[in-house]
Amino acid sequence: MPRIPITGFALLGLALTACSAPPSPSSAWRTGPVAVAGGAAFSEEDYRFQTRDGLTLVAKLTLPRGPRRRPPVVIFIGGSGNWDSDYARLVSATQSAFVLPLPDLAQRSAQAGLAFVRYQKRGVSDPGGVLNAQWSTLRLSALMDDLRSLLAKVKADPRLDGTRIALVGHSEGTMLATWVGNSEDSVKAFVMLGLVRQNLKEVFRLQLVVRNGERAFTFADAQPPDARLDAAEIASASVQGLGFKDWKTFDANRDGALSKEEYLAMLDHRYGAWVRGIEALKPAELVPGDGNPAGWFQQHFRHQTVGEAWRRIRTPVLVVQGRADTNTPFATEAEPFDVMLGAQHHPDHRLVGLEGLDHWFKDRAGQSQADKAFDVLVPWLKQRL
Repeated sequence: MPRIPITGFALLGLALTACSAPPSPSSAWRTGPVAVAGGAAFSEEDYRFQTRDGLTLVAKLTLPRGPRRRPPVVIFIGGSGNWDSDYARLVSATQSAFVLPLPDLAQRSAQAGLAFVRYQKRGVSDPGGVLNAQWSTLRLSALMDDLRSLLAKVKADPRLDGTRIALVGHSEGTMLATWVGNSEDSVKAFVMLGLVRQNLKEVFRLQLVVRNGERAFTFADAQPPDARLDAAEIASASVQGLGFKDWKTFDANRDGALSKEEYLAMLDHRYGAWVRGIEALKPAELVPGDGNPAGWFQQHFRHQTVGEAWRRIRTPVLVVQGRADTNTPFATEAEPFDVMLGAQHHPDHRLVGLEGLDHWFKDRAGQSQADKAFDVLVPWLKQRL
């Protein structure tokens, strides 16, 4: 396996976090008929389905209970990472945690008369996001085929109105929703949470080089903070594992120090080498320092962007983005997407920016405020379905 030169990235805390998520404490979730406020109720059931290559993926169907027949269907598509069907992952040997509180969204949808389907990612075992041997089969094409298989099951289910489906994606899920849903006449609405408009290669560069590079520069520039890293600061930062082995190569003016521009150029060079290293791997090989199969990266790097695809899509779309999102920033992902749709006179699009919330709709104290996103998307979906 070729060694991928990412020294400095992982040690700087520069994990590839465009779509995966830090955990937050989860609560118990009940199955079967459950009474809710106002006398209404919903039920939840196992909804496993077969993929095109013979895997069985865990899914859950939450149904509204009452006189309404054949409810429209909301399908949730999560982002990258080892999450299960509740969009949860293990944080210890005995405890799992939600990426987003998906059971709450399922209940809210059922109360609004909408069926809600959520499913586990391939290669992950319920409960709690444990990886298994199928993880090496993770590819962008496989994830898209998995969603197509689930759509086929939903459309064939006589209890559901398979002609009225909404796709709700988070992070990488916004990409999968776009690329699969744009060819499905049954998909009548899209909701994009933490939209990824650009190619993942550009998003990762923004995270690894621009965002985290500026943070690391600020951390190292401390003796005193003068917008340059002198030899003493570089030596101190090297002890912290920040990876300055080749820094003199990027000292363009040969003054024995690094400006921020020179430092970012160094990271940009490493990022390019990191991408080339991924391209050299076999698809099933896991990327060192990341753990995802190389094939997943390779297909993403070559795929059209969500922004490009939406130049031809006229389906109603709601984008909900945290304005403090540093993984897929409001200014580089959601806002340009909305401007583009407006310029091409898209008939039904809306952008909602939530102040102070990050990629997982948490506030600055780390508390989930996902209910603010749910308060927007559930009424919007009910109106359009």
